[in-house]
Amino acid sequence: MRRKSKLSGMLLRNYILFSLTVGASVFFLLLFFVDRTNDRLPAQEMSLLKASEIIKPNVANIPSEAIEALHGWVEILDERLMVVEVKGTKRDGPAAYTERELNALFYDVEENPFYTSIAPFHTNDGQDRYCLVRLPKKNVKEVITLDGGTPENQSIFWGVLAETGLLFLVLFGINVYVYSRLTASRLTNPLGEIADGIRSIAGGRYYERLRLEANYELAQIQESFNAMAEKLEKMETEKHRLEESKQRMLVHISHDLKTPITTIQGYANALQLGMIEDEAKKQRTINLIHDKTKLVAELIDDVFELSKLESPEYPIIKKASDLAEFVREMAVEYYDLFEERGFVFECEIPAHDVLVLFNGKLLYRAVSNLLANALKYNSSGTQVRLTLEDGDQEVRIEVADNGVGIPDHLRDRVFDAFVRGDAARKSDGGTGLGLTIAMHIVEKHGGHLRLCSEGGWTRFELTLPKASAADAVYLN
Repeated sequence: MRRKSKLSGMLLRNYILFSLTVGASVFFLLLFFVDRTNDRLPAQEMSLLKASEIIKPNVANIPSEAIEALHGWVEILDERLMVVEVKGTKRDGPAAYTERELNALFYDVEENPFYTSIAPFHTNDGQDRYCLVRLPKKNVKEVITLDGGTPENQSIFWGVLAETGLLFLVLFGINVYVYSRLTASRLTNPLGEIADGIRSIAGGRYYERLRLEANYELAQIQESFNAMAEKLEKMETEKHRLEESKQRMLVHISHDLKTPITTIQGYANALQLGMIEDEAKKQRTINLIHDKTKLVAELIDDVFELSKLESPEYPIIKKASDLAEFVREMAVEYYDLFEERGFVFECEIPAHDVLVLFNGKLLYRAVSNLLANALKYNSSGTQVRLTLEDGDQEVRIEVADNGVGIPDHLRDRVFDAFVRGDAARKSDGGTGLGLTIAMHIVEKHGGHLRLCSEGGWTRFELTLPKASAADAVYLN
């Protein structure tokens, strides 16, 4: 069986998965942001707006596109500060500069509408030149931002950032939704099934079971729930069985009482009306009435005894005694009865003491019921064997016979109340409670009674636990 993971582990794994998903989303969004920013920013960078960055030995190769895009221009000055070449559209300024005029271009005052940068360089033919860059202030931000871009670049930057943030929020919302749905389904689906199962049990459908694929904690709930449902189903089945048994018992009791009572009533009326005048017939009628009243008394006694034994509160007072001596006394008592009927009665009892805790009166009734059945339902010549076997932990009393046996269809019900071997249910066939009473007595002693039929023999095995060492000391 696959070991169930705990609910805390499932939540932790889901949280890690959620965190990794969000982290991966952020990483790829950053890559997307950088890529989109690089793709959408113009080619000009702030570095291409400075004179020191664009100087080339060949004046024709000086890149001025970024400067011209901001409506600025580039002036090439010689050693005497004469303007020898202009790249872009020059708005104002002299054809030659004095040092004083040149220095004034770098003053950052309101009257100066341009940003100015200058850098010296050497041409390919060894001449000294100056690269002077002029940029209108209104087209250039005063503060250089993080990416060093132009105002156009800045607007592009913030636009891409806004798109990326929106995309991140969408992906984050999707991750939260998926995580919450996944976690909720792993919890609510099993809990919903458990709630349905509880409603089924409340509705009396004890046969239904939970079959969840869930984590350890929920699997424990499922296991306990199914065990409870199984127990309730068994109790319900046992309840129906007991109700049917009680109903059947009432029917049987009414039948078994009605037949002898009707007979007694008929013969008593005959005697009362003087219909039987012959003394011999009158005596036989009286004897018959006596036998029937004895049978009714036995039935009432057996029903009363069975009702007491079926009660869990019925006290059983047991005493540590020698079971071997007990069985020997019963064998002596029944020996003459079997001899009179022509039975072959055999005994096999250990010579040493066999210490067992038992109630002598109740155990006598249980064993005598087994012996009485062997005597009642078999014919002359039947072998009956009474055996006591001493084991390490338990002892076994066996009553066996090779007589008519028990029909196959009755073997499973032989210990039920009012089950008798005679299909016609004759009124003189006994109460049908003997084996039921015997079974309850044995169970009250912590043992068990079972039927074994093989090799032409019918054996009732009565097993009892042996007494402990403390009980042995008490007996001595």
